[in-house]
Amino acid sequence: MKKLIALTFAMLFLGAGIASATDFSLTGSYYARGSYYDNMSGQGTDVETFGAYDHELSVDAKWQIDDTTKVFARFEMADETWGTGNINEINAAPNVDDNIYLEQVWGAHTFGNGGTLTVGKMSAGAWGTAFHDAGDEAYRVKWVQPTAIGTIIGILHKDDNGESGSTVIGEDEDDDAYILAMVTKIGDINVKPLVAYVMFESNTPAADNVLTRGMLSFDGVFGNVGFEGEFDVFDMNRSAGFQDYTTWGAYLNVWMNADALKFGILGAYGSYDDDSGAGFDFGDDFEAGGALIMGDDATFFGGNDLTAGTLLALYADYAVSDQLSIGGYLGYATCNVDNNGPWDGADIYEISADVSYKITPNLTYKVAAGFAQLGWGDTTPDPDSAMELYHKLSFSF
Repeated sequence: MKKLIALTFAMLFLGAGIASATDFSLTGSYYARGSYYDNMSGQGTDVETFGAYDHELSVDAKWQIDDTTKVFARFEMADETWGTGNINEINAAPNVDDNIYLEQVWGAHTFGNGGTLTVGKMSAGAWGTAFHDAGDEAYRVKWVQPTAIGTIIGILHKDDNGESGSTVIGEDEDDDAYILAMVTKIGDINVKPLVAYVMFESNTPAADNVLTRGMLSFDGVFGNVGFEGEFDVFDMNRSAGFQDYTTWGAYLNVWMNADALKFGILGAYGSYDDDSGAGFDFGDDFEAGGALIMGDDATFFGGNDLTAGTLLALYADYAVSDQLSIGGYLGYATCNVDNNGPWDGADIYEISADVSYKITPNLTYKVAAGFAQLGWGDTTPDPDSAMELYHKLSFSF
């Protein structure tokens, strides 16, 4: 595998300098970041201070075969924390070798009716706004068809293929999702509905489920005022003996641009189902709408983000010059769990700020710092406050 990857990259870079029938291009990004953490447990447990460096290289290769046909591949490399015993997010992936991962590979062709067919491993887990998004990659067949009323999108999403390890056991391990979405306009407002039907088949009864999902995302700009929002509903029908549940979430963000200043207010809500103990998940990509700690390293309900929470936040960004910009964030969230458990009455607040400077158009230096406090209910002492500070160099090419 190592030799195959090395040969592939040698061919890629050699191909970039040789004229051929294919229009080949390479783009990508690299960052190196140093971070300082104080009491960053995420679940309210006091932990010691520590520091770390991490980096990642991402390379996109595109072969534009002709005006209607292309092939795309994305390689992710060295996604790791520096030092021995690296904390590497992609080590668990099956085709990682020496920390090189083929993150995406797909081909696309546009037919004479304007429809585009895309097949392969492509972006998934994101729609509309960042609310509830957990961007990842998935094996899909996707059709995108422009029409007079908007663009219609149909997707077959394959999670599992009927195998468990080396044993073929058919439909007992066959997971599929069927997605139908649309991007259209109502006046000056972009409207993006989506429905999905997901079948989870498993030998484990608790995982033998059917999920029906509905989403409605919208955004627009009127003069110097912009907005975006989303409403999501999840209905889980579980196998006999396990509790069905329905959860929902809503998000709205409104901002104003005044010359070099942008300021805004956002709110989000995630429901909690008392009978099943399920909460609506804000999503890993949302991170409380731009917070540094809250929704990422300080979370609710034992999850990775503000599951089953209510959030209100203020933010501002100011472009001092073409190169220099500063930003600030103030957020407060409460947990909607009301079962007299440890999360009943919990809340989090954060204040954070960042400064970015473009050294060149392709090189940016950023410094960010945040302070957050997780609070429990009346019967449990609050943990120490959390703090994060980092500086980061980002390269693009």
